[in-house]
Amino acid sequence: MKSAEERLAELTAGDRRRQARRREALREKGMTTQSVWLMPEIRALLDQEIEAGRFKNRSEAINHALSTVYGGKERAMS
Repeated sequence: MKSAEERLAELTAGDRRRQARRREALREKGMTTQSVWLMPEIRALLDQEIEAGRFKNRSEAINHALSTVYGGKERAMS
């Protein structure tokens, strides 16, 4: 029987592999990652929109906002 530490290590490794696959898929779509510093008020507004079900996550909300401002087409992040 595996210890709790061994099981946690397995789960963590699986999470890392899933995240790596997702990041690679996004890169293949031509997407890049950017770090953005947000004011607390903006973060709270984004979180409200996510809680209301308008967006799945902050990345989707920020992409929508930038596309709206700059007139770009939105792309699905699946």
